[in-house]
Amino acid sequence: MENLRIETNLRFLQDVPVLDVVGEIDIYTTPQFKDAVNKAIDEVGPAIVINMASVTYMDSSGFGTLLSATKRLRPMNGALYLVGCNEAITRMLQITRLNTIFGVYDSENEAAAAAKEQLASSPTIAVP
Repeated sequence: MENLRIETNLRFLQDVPVLDVVGEIDIYTTPQFKDAVNKAIDEVGPAIVINMASVTYMDSSGFGTLLSATKRLRPMNGALYLVGCNEAITRMLQITRLNTIFGVYDSENEAAAAAKEQLASSPTIAVP
């Protein structure tokens, strides 16, 4: 099997976790993507920015991973905030109306601010 075409890295911006994703998210790489998203949820909590600026392709399995993560986050009053989606991914989010489920932002700073605002307004989550 060829090398997996995805890399992930978790970092923080303004105390908000940012998961950087590089490569393609497809049926072969989705398990690694799902593991990275779940690990971020488990380790750092309910508001996660996913930087998609270096994602060149995402198929339905990637969108499914994002939906599954959202299902896990909702009981915690959490959410995913997507940043830097390319034109094809943005179009698919619009066609499927998933852009109404995920926060979709142009910059990491906008997404981090939205995440902090949601955390601050949630009675069950403490803001660092």
